Amino acid sequence: MIFNRKSLQKYIPQHLIKVIAFKKESAVNIVAPLALILFSLPLYIIFTNIIFTDSQKAVKNVEKVENNKTISQTPSISKSNIIKTKVSALGRIQPKNKIITISGSSNFQYARVGKIFIKEGDKVRVGQAVAVLDNLNQLQTTLEGARKDLMVSQAELSQVKAGESKKAEISAQKAAISDLKAEFQGETAIQEAKIARLRANLKINRAERLRFQQLYQSGAISVSELDSKILAEKTVQEELNEAQETRKKLLSTYPKRITQAQANLNKLNEVRPVDVKVAQAKVEKAMTQVKIAKADLDLAYVRAPVDGKILKIHTFAGENITDKGIIDIGETGNMYVIAEVYQTDISKLKIGQKAIISGDALNHKFQGVVEHISSAIGKKEVFNDDPILDIDSRVFEVKIKIDPKYNQEAAQLINLQVDVKIY
Repeated sequence: MIFNRKSLQKYIPQHLIKVIAFKKESAVNIVAPLALILFSLPLYIIFTNIIFTDSQKAVKNVEKVENNKTISQTPSISKSNIIKTKVSALGRIQPKNKIITISGSSNFQYARVGKIFIKEGDKVRVGQAVAVLDNLNQLQTTLEGARKDLMVSQAELSQVKAGESKKAEISAQKAAISDLKAEFQGETAIQEAKIARLRANLKINRAERLRFQQLYQSGAISVSELDSKILAEKTVQEELNEAQETRKKLLSTYPKRITQAQANLNKLNEVRPVDVKVAQAKVEKAMTQVKIAKADLDLAYVRAPVDGKILKIHTFAGENITDKGIIDIGETGNMYVIAEVYQTDISKLKIGQKAIISGDALNHKFQGVVEHISSAIGKKEVFNDDPILDIDSRVFEVKIKIDPKYNQEAAQLINLQVDVKIY
Protein backbone atom coordinates (compact mmCIF):
# COMPACT_ATOMS: atom_id res chain seq x y z
CA MET A 1 0.00 0.00 0.00
CA ILE A 2 1.31 3.52 -0.95
CA PHE A 3 0.57 6.35 1.38
CA ASN A 4 0.45 9.92 0.04
CA ARG A 5 -0.99 13.10 1.39
CA LYS A 6 -4.50 12.43 0.03
CA SER A 7 -4.67 8.86 1.36
CA LEU A 8 -3.32 9.93 4.71
CA GLN A 9 -6.09 12.54 5.01
CA LYS A 10 -8.63 9.72 5.38
CA TYR A 11 -6.89 8.25 8.42
CA ILE A 12 -4.69 11.00 9.92
CA PRO A 13 -5.94 14.18 11.49
CA GLN A 14 -5.07 17.44 9.74
CA HIS A 15 -2.65 18.66 12.41
CA LEU A 16 -0.60 15.48 11.98
CA ILE A 17 -0.40 15.93 8.22
CA LYS A 18 0.85 19.40 8.78
CA VAL A 19 3.55 18.09 11.05
CA ILE A 20 4.53 15.52 8.45
CA ALA A 21 4.67 18.18 5.76
CA PHE A 22 7.03 20.37 7.75
CA LYS A 23 9.12 17.45 8.87
CA LYS A 24 9.54 15.32 5.84
CA GLU A 25 12.68 13.85 7.19
CA SER A 26 10.74 12.08 9.97
CA ALA A 27 7.80 11.03 7.82
CA VAL A 28 8.93 7.49 7.40
CA ASN A 29 9.29 7.04 11.17
CA ILE A 30 5.73 8.26 11.82
CA VAL A 31 3.86 6.74 8.90
CA ALA A 32 5.09 3.20 9.42
CA PRO A 33 3.62 2.71 12.91
CA LEU A 34 0.36 4.34 11.87
CA ALA A 35 0.08 2.09 8.89
CA LEU A 36 0.66 -0.94 11.06
CA ILE A 37 -2.10 0.13 13.46
CA LEU A 38 -4.56 0.84 10.67
CA PHE A 39 -3.85 -2.50 9.07
CA SER A 40 -4.15 -4.51 12.34
CA LEU A 41 -7.35 -2.91 13.68
CA PRO A 42 -9.80 -4.51 11.17
CA LEU A 43 -8.15 -7.88 11.65
CA TYR A 44 -8.57 -7.58 15.44
CA ILE A 45 -12.26 -6.74 15.13
CA ILE A 46 -12.92 -9.65 12.75
CA PHE A 47 -11.01 -12.13 14.92
CA THR A 48 -12.84 -10.98 18.07
CA ASN A 49 -16.27 -11.47 16.41
CA ILE A 50 -15.31 -14.95 15.31
CA ILE A 51 -14.24 -15.94 18.84
CA PHE A 52 -17.42 -14.50 20.42
CA THR A 53 -19.64 -16.27 17.91
CA ASP A 54 -17.88 -19.61 18.50
CA SER A 55 -18.17 -19.22 22.29
CA GLN A 56 -21.93 -18.61 22.01
CA LYS A 57 -22.31 -21.72 19.89
CA ALA A 58 -20.26 -23.68 22.40
CA VAL A 59 -22.46 -22.51 25.28
CA LYS A 60 -25.60 -23.46 23.36
CA ASN A 61 -24.16 -26.87 22.57
CA VAL A 62 -23.35 -27.46 26.26
CA GLU A 63 -26.87 -26.44 27.30
CA LYS A 64 -28.33 -28.74 24.66
CA VAL A 65 -26.19 -31.63 25.90
CA GLU A 66 -27.25 -30.96 29.51
CA ASN A 67 -30.90 -30.81 28.51
CA ASN A 68 -30.60 -34.05 26.56
CA LYS A 69 -28.84 -35.63 29.53
CA THR A 70 -31.62 -34.58 31.91
CA ILE A 71 -34.29 -35.86 29.56
CA SER A 72 -32.47 -39.16 29.10
CA GLN A 73 -32.45 -39.70 32.90
CA THR A 74 -36.26 -39.91 32.87
CA PRO A 75 -37.23 -43.05 30.95
CA SER A 76 -39.48 -42.67 27.93
CA ILE A 77 -39.75 -38.87 28.26
CA SER A 78 -39.22 -37.15 24.94
CA LYS A 79 -38.63 -33.51 24.11
CA SER A 80 -41.93 -33.43 22.30
CA ASN A 81 -43.75 -34.45 25.49
CA ILE A 82 -42.20 -31.60 27.45
CA ILE A 83 -43.07 -29.12 24.76
CA LYS A 84 -46.70 -30.35 24.71
CA THR A 85 -47.26 -29.85 28.46
CA LYS A 86 -50.91 -28.89 28.95
CA VAL A 87 -51.15 -28.20 32.68
CA SER A 88 -48.60 -27.39 35.38
CA ALA A 89 -49.53 -27.61 39.06
CA LEU A 90 -48.23 -28.07 42.58
CA GLY A 91 -48.93 -31.28 44.41
CA ARG A 92 -47.97 -33.50 47.31
CA ILE A 93 -46.95 -37.15 47.48
CA GLN A 94 -49.53 -39.31 49.26
CA PRO A 95 -50.16 -43.03 49.74
CA LYS A 96 -53.31 -44.57 48.29
CA ASN A 97 -56.44 -43.21 50.04
CA LYS A 98 -54.19 -40.60 51.67
CA ILE A 99 -52.96 -40.97 55.27
CA ILE A 100 -55.34 -42.96 57.49
CA THR A 101 -55.49 -42.05 61.18
CA ILE A 102 -56.43 -44.96 63.46
CA SER A 103 -58.05 -44.21 66.82
CA GLY A 104 -59.84 -46.13 69.56
CA SER A 105 -63.55 -47.00 69.46
CA SER A 106 -66.00 -44.20 70.27
CA ASN A 107 -67.64 -46.65 72.72
CA PHE A 108 -64.67 -46.18 75.06
CA GLN A 109 -64.27 -42.42 75.40
CA TYR A 110 -62.16 -42.58 78.54
CA ALA A 111 -60.02 -45.59 77.70
CA ARG A 112 -56.26 -45.18 77.38
CA VAL A 113 -53.74 -47.07 75.28
CA GLY A 114 -52.68 -50.24 77.06
CA LYS A 115 -49.97 -51.45 74.72
CA ILE A 116 -48.49 -50.72 71.27
CA PHE A 117 -47.54 -53.78 69.20
CA ILE A 118 -45.69 -52.05 66.34
CA LYS A 119 -43.15 -49.32 65.67
CA GLU A 120 -42.87 -46.61 63.04
CA GLY A 121 -41.86 -47.95 59.64
CA ASP A 122 -43.34 -51.42 60.22
CA LYS A 123 -45.45 -52.95 57.49
CA VAL A 124 -48.81 -54.37 58.62
CA ARG A 125 -51.59 -56.44 57.12
CA VAL A 126 -55.28 -55.62 57.15
CA GLY A 127 -56.87 -56.75 60.44
CA GLN A 128 -53.55 -56.97 62.26
CA ALA A 129 -53.69 -55.72 65.88
CA VAL A 130 -51.45 -52.68 66.24
CA ALA A 131 -52.49 -51.64 69.77
CA VAL A 132 -54.81 -52.59 72.65
CA LEU A 133 -56.72 -50.38 75.10
CA ASP A 134 -56.33 -50.56 78.87
CA ASN A 135 -59.93 -51.75 79.47
CA LEU A 136 -59.20 -55.21 78.04
CA ASN A 137 -59.46 -57.06 81.40
CA GLN A 138 -62.76 -55.39 82.24
CA LEU A 139 -64.25 -56.38 78.89
CA GLN A 140 -63.02 -59.97 79.29
CA THR A 141 -64.78 -60.16 82.69
CA THR A 142 -68.00 -58.84 81.14
CA LEU A 143 -67.83 -61.50 78.45
CA GLU A 144 -67.35 -64.28 81.02
CA GLY A 145 -70.39 -63.03 82.97
CA ALA A 146 -72.52 -62.97 79.83
CA ARG A 147 -71.51 -66.54 78.99
CA LYS A 148 -72.54 -67.74 82.48
CA ASP A 149 -75.91 -66.01 82.17
CA LEU A 150 -76.40 -67.81 78.88
CA MET A 151 -75.69 -71.17 80.50
CA VAL A 152 -78.27 -70.48 83.22
CA SER A 153 -80.91 -69.49 80.66
CA GLN A 154 -80.24 -72.61 78.62
CA ALA A 155 -80.61 -74.79 81.75
CA GLU A 156 -83.92 -73.12 82.61
CA LEU A 157 -85.20 -73.79 79.11
CA SER A 158 -84.31 -77.45 79.42
CA GLN A 159 -86.17 -77.65 82.74
CA VAL A 160 -89.25 -76.04 81.26
CA LYS A 161 -89.30 -78.48 78.37
CA ALA A 162 -88.87 -81.40 80.74
CA GLY A 163 -91.49 -80.09 83.20
CA GLU A 164 -88.94 -79.99 86.00
CA SER A 165 -88.77 -76.24 86.36
CA LYS A 166 -92.02 -76.33 88.45
CA LYS A 167 -91.10 -79.26 90.60
CA ALA A 168 -90.86 -77.20 93.76
CA GLU A 169 -94.09 -75.35 92.93
CA ILE A 170 -95.88 -78.62 92.30
CA SER A 171 -94.74 -80.02 95.62
CA ALA A 172 -95.83 -76.85 97.41
CA GLN A 173 -99.21 -76.96 95.71
CA LYS A 174 -99.77 -80.58 96.69
CA ALA A 175 -98.93 -79.72 100.26
CA ALA A 176 -101.36 -76.82 100.16
CA ILE A 177 -104.12 -79.11 98.94
CA SER A 178 -103.39 -81.58 101.72
CA ASP A 179 -103.49 -78.78 104.27
CA LEU A 180 -106.81 -77.54 102.94
CA LYS A 181 -108.34 -81.00 103.18
CA ALA A 182 -107.03 -81.51 106.69
CA GLU A 183 -108.26 -78.07 107.74
CA PHE A 184 -111.67 -78.78 106.23
CA GLN A 185 -111.97 -82.03 108.08
CA GLY A 186 -110.79 -80.49 111.33
CA GLU A 187 -113.07 -77.47 111.16
CA THR A 188 -116.00 -79.64 110.17
CA ALA A 189 -115.40 -82.00 113.11
CA ILE A 190 -115.16 -79.11 115.53
CA GLN A 191 -118.42 -77.60 114.31
CA GLU A 192 -120.19 -81.01 114.41
CA ALA A 193 -119.06 -81.54 118.00
CA LYS A 194 -120.13 -78.01 118.95
CA ILE A 195 -123.51 -78.48 117.34
CA ALA A 196 -124.02 -81.79 119.15
CA ARG A 197 -123.09 -80.20 122.47
CA LEU A 198 -125.38 -77.23 121.91
CA ARG A 199 -128.25 -79.49 120.94
CA ALA A 200 -127.82 -81.40 124.15
CA ASN A 201 -127.70 -78.16 126.16
CA LEU A 202 -130.75 -76.86 124.33
CA LYS A 203 -132.66 -80.02 125.22
CA ILE A 204 -131.73 -79.66 128.87
CA ASN A 205 -132.58 -75.94 128.96
CA ARG A 206 -135.89 -76.52 127.24
CA ALA A 207 -136.85 -79.18 129.77
CA GLU A 208 -135.81 -76.84 132.59
CA ARG A 209 -137.90 -74.00 131.15
CA LEU A 210 -140.95 -76.23 130.86
CA ARG A 211 -140.58 -77.33 134.50
CA PHE A 212 -140.24 -73.75 135.69
CA GLN A 213 -143.30 -72.76 133.71
CA GLN A 214 -145.33 -75.38 135.65
CA LEU A 215 -143.89 -74.17 138.92
CA TYR A 216 -144.71 -70.58 138.02
CA GLN A 217 -148.26 -71.51 137.10
CA SER A 218 -148.63 -73.21 140.49
CA GLY A 219 -147.21 -70.14 142.17
CA ALA A 220 -144.17 -71.89 143.48
CA ILE A 221 -141.67 -69.52 141.82
CA SER A 222 -141.47 -65.96 140.80
CA VAL A 223 -141.65 -64.64 137.28
CA SER A 224 -137.99 -63.64 137.34
CA GLU A 225 -136.91 -67.17 137.94
CA LEU A 226 -138.99 -68.30 134.96
CA ASP A 227 -137.51 -65.55 132.77
CA SER A 228 -133.96 -66.71 133.57
CA LYS A 229 -134.74 -70.17 132.33
CA ILE A 230 -136.37 -68.79 129.19
CA LEU A 231 -133.27 -66.62 128.52
CA ALA A 232 -130.90 -69.58 129.03
CA GLU A 233 -132.85 -71.65 126.52
CA LYS A 234 -132.86 -68.80 124.00
CA THR A 235 -129.08 -68.28 124.36
CA VAL A 236 -128.30 -71.91 123.70
CA GLN A 237 -130.62 -71.88 120.70
CA GLU A 238 -128.79 -68.91 119.22
CA GLU A 239 -125.42 -70.57 119.75
CA LEU A 240 -126.72 -73.68 118.03
CA ASN A 241 -127.97 -71.68 115.06
CA GLU A 242 -124.61 -69.95 114.78
CA ALA A 243 -122.69 -73.24 114.87
CA GLN A 244 -124.95 -74.68 112.21
CA GLU A 245 -124.39 -71.63 109.99
CA THR A 246 -120.62 -71.92 110.41
CA ARG A 247 -120.77 -75.59 109.45
CA LYS A 248 -122.79 -74.65 106.40
CA LYS A 249 -120.13 -72.14 105.31
CA LEU A 250 -117.39 -74.70 105.84
CA LEU A 251 -119.21 -77.19 103.67
CA SER A 252 -119.61 -74.50 100.99
CA THR A 253 -116.17 -72.81 100.88
CA TYR A 254 -113.62 -75.49 101.62
CA PRO A 255 -114.58 -77.84 98.78
CA LYS A 256 -114.30 -74.87 96.35
CA ARG A 257 -110.87 -73.95 97.70
CA ILE A 258 -109.70 -77.52 97.40
CA THR A 259 -111.03 -77.72 93.81
CA GLN A 260 -109.20 -74.50 92.83
CA ALA A 261 -105.97 -75.72 94.39
CA GLN A 262 -106.26 -78.96 92.47
CA ALA A 263 -106.76 -77.04 89.22
CA ASN A 264 -103.61 -75.02 89.91
CA LEU A 265 -101.75 -78.22 90.50
CA ASN A 266 -102.90 -79.54 87.16
CA LYS A 267 -101.63 -76.39 85.43
CA LEU A 268 -98.27 -76.74 87.08
CA ASN A 269 -98.01 -80.29 85.86
CA GLU A 270 -98.71 -79.10 82.30
CA VAL A 271 -95.77 -77.91 80.04
CA ARG A 272 -97.33 -74.90 78.38
CA PRO A 273 -95.97 -73.58 75.02
CA VAL A 274 -95.98 -70.07 76.45
CA ASP A 275 -93.60 -71.15 79.20
CA VAL A 276 -91.27 -72.63 76.62
CA LYS A 277 -91.39 -69.40 74.60
CA VAL A 278 -90.58 -67.28 77.62
CA ALA A 279 -87.64 -69.49 78.50
CA GLN A 280 -86.47 -69.48 74.87
CA ALA A 281 -86.64 -65.67 74.80
CA LYS A 282 -84.42 -65.52 77.88
CA VAL A 283 -81.87 -67.74 76.13
CA GLU A 284 -81.88 -65.54 73.02
CA LYS A 285 -81.44 -62.40 75.12
CA ALA A 286 -78.49 -63.98 76.90
CA MET A 287 -76.94 -64.95 73.55
CA THR A 288 -77.29 -61.33 72.38
CA GLN A 289 -75.47 -60.13 75.49
CA VAL A 290 -72.64 -62.56 74.74
CA LYS A 291 -72.36 -61.21 71.19
CA ILE A 292 -72.29 -57.61 72.46
CA ALA A 293 -69.60 -58.48 75.01
CA LYS A 294 -67.52 -60.20 72.29
CA ALA A 295 -67.85 -57.18 70.00
CA ASP A 296 -66.81 -54.81 72.79
CA LEU A 297 -63.83 -57.01 73.59
CA ASP A 298 -62.77 -57.02 69.95
CA LEU A 299 -63.03 -53.21 69.88
CA ALA A 300 -60.41 -53.07 72.62
CA TYR A 301 -57.91 -54.17 69.96
CA VAL A 302 -56.95 -51.43 67.49
CA ARG A 303 -56.49 -53.08 64.09
CA ALA A 304 -55.04 -51.97 60.76
CA PRO A 305 -57.86 -51.21 58.29
CA VAL A 306 -55.62 -51.78 55.25
CA ASP A 307 -52.32 -53.29 54.19
CA GLY A 308 -49.78 -50.55 54.64
CA LYS A 309 -46.93 -48.95 56.53
CA ILE A 310 -46.92 -47.35 59.98
CA LEU A 311 -46.09 -43.70 59.33
CA LYS A 312 -46.47 -42.12 62.77
CA ILE A 313 -47.33 -43.18 66.34
CA HIS A 314 -49.14 -40.37 68.17
CA THR A 315 -50.16 -42.14 71.41
CA PHE A 316 -48.11 -44.58 73.47
CA ALA A 317 -48.93 -47.01 76.31
CA GLY A 318 -50.56 -45.27 79.27
CA GLU A 319 -51.47 -42.11 77.36
CA ASN A 320 -54.95 -40.76 76.72
CA ILE A 321 -56.15 -40.79 73.12
CA THR A 322 -56.26 -37.27 71.67
CA ASP A 323 -57.73 -35.82 68.48
CA LYS A 324 -54.56 -36.90 66.66
CA GLY A 325 -55.58 -40.55 67.12
CA ILE A 326 -53.20 -43.39 67.95
CA ILE A 327 -51.44 -44.26 64.68
CA ASP A 328 -51.11 -42.94 61.12
CA ILE A 329 -50.96 -45.61 58.42
CA GLY A 330 -50.61 -45.39 54.66
CA GLU A 331 -51.08 -47.82 51.76
CA THR A 332 -47.55 -47.34 50.46
CA GLY A 333 -47.89 -50.23 48.02
CA ASN A 334 -49.50 -47.69 45.72
CA MET A 335 -48.22 -44.12 45.79
CA TYR A 336 -49.93 -41.07 44.34
CA VAL A 337 -49.49 -37.37 43.82
CA ILE A 338 -52.45 -35.17 44.69
CA ALA A 339 -52.10 -32.27 42.27
CA GLU A 340 -54.03 -29.04 42.77
CA VAL A 341 -55.15 -27.86 39.33
CA TYR A 342 -56.66 -24.42 38.85
CA GLN A 343 -60.29 -24.40 37.84
CA THR A 344 -59.35 -22.64 34.61
CA ASP A 345 -57.16 -25.61 33.58
CA ILE A 346 -59.36 -28.52 34.61
CA SER A 347 -61.03 -28.76 31.18
CA LYS A 348 -57.64 -29.62 29.67
CA LEU A 349 -57.37 -32.86 31.65
CA LYS A 350 -58.78 -36.34 31.26
CA ILE A 351 -58.25 -39.75 32.80
CA GLY A 352 -55.21 -41.57 31.44
CA GLN A 353 -53.06 -38.53 30.68
CA LYS A 354 -49.39 -38.88 31.55
CA ALA A 355 -47.59 -36.71 34.08
CA ILE A 356 -44.05 -35.85 35.11
CA ILE A 357 -43.34 -35.26 38.79
CA SER A 358 -40.27 -33.33 39.87
CA GLY A 359 -38.98 -31.62 42.99
CA ASP A 360 -35.87 -30.37 44.75
CA ALA A 361 -35.78 -33.41 47.01
CA LEU A 362 -36.15 -35.93 44.19
CA ASN A 363 -33.04 -37.53 42.73
CA HIS A 364 -34.83 -37.84 39.41
CA LYS A 365 -38.24 -37.27 37.92
CA PHE A 366 -41.15 -39.66 38.42
CA GLN A 367 -43.67 -40.71 35.85
CA GLY A 368 -47.37 -41.04 36.55
CA VAL A 369 -50.84 -41.34 35.04
CA VAL A 370 -53.97 -39.34 35.86
CA GLU A 371 -56.30 -41.77 37.60
CA HIS A 372 -59.01 -39.57 39.09
CA ILE A 373 -60.22 -35.99 38.67
CA SER A 374 -62.24 -34.61 41.57
CA SER A 375 -65.69 -33.28 40.78
CA ALA A 376 -65.67 -30.92 43.77
CA ILE A 377 -63.77 -27.67 43.87
CA GLY A 378 -61.86 -26.51 46.94
CA LYS A 379 -59.15 -24.19 48.24
CA LYS A 380 -55.44 -24.61 47.66
CA GLU A 381 -53.49 -26.49 50.31
CA VAL A 382 -50.07 -26.59 48.62
CA PHE A 383 -48.18 -23.29 48.14
CA ASN A 384 -44.83 -22.23 46.74
CA ASP A 385 -42.71 -19.14 47.50
CA ASP A 386 -44.45 -16.92 44.96
CA PRO A 387 -45.37 -13.73 46.90
CA ILE A 388 -48.15 -12.85 44.48
CA LEU A 389 -49.79 -16.29 44.69
CA ASP A 390 -53.48 -16.12 45.44
CA ILE A 391 -53.91 -18.40 48.45
CA ASP A 392 -57.68 -18.36 48.00
CA SER A 393 -57.51 -19.77 44.50
CA ARG A 394 -60.08 -22.41 43.67
CA VAL A 395 -58.63 -25.75 42.58
CA PHE A 396 -59.60 -29.31 41.73
CA GLU A 397 -57.70 -32.25 43.21
CA VAL A 398 -56.30 -34.52 40.53
CA LYS A 399 -55.10 -37.94 41.62
CA ILE A 400 -52.02 -39.12 39.73
CA LYS A 401 -50.81 -42.69 40.22
CA ILE A 402 -47.04 -42.86 40.36
CA ASP A 403 -45.37 -45.57 38.27
CA PRO A 404 -44.96 -48.58 40.64
CA LYS A 405 -41.21 -48.70 40.04
CA TYR A 406 -40.94 -45.42 41.98
CA ASN A 407 -43.17 -46.55 44.89
CA GLN A 408 -40.30 -47.40 47.22
CA GLU A 409 -38.72 -43.98 46.75
CA ALA A 410 -42.01 -42.13 46.95
CA ALA A 411 -42.96 -43.95 50.17
CA GLN A 412 -40.02 -42.23 51.88
CA LEU A 413 -41.24 -38.78 50.81
CA ILE A 414 -44.86 -38.68 51.92
CA ASN A 415 -46.34 -35.15 51.97
CA LEU A 416 -43.40 -33.83 49.93
CA GLN A 417 -44.36 -30.83 47.79
CA VAL A 418 -43.66 -31.50 44.10
CA ASP A 419 -44.12 -29.89 40.72
CA VAL A 420 -46.42 -31.67 38.31
CA LYS A 421 -46.61 -31.34 34.55
CA ILE A 422 -49.49 -33.12 32.82
CA TYR A 423 -49.33 -33.60 29.05
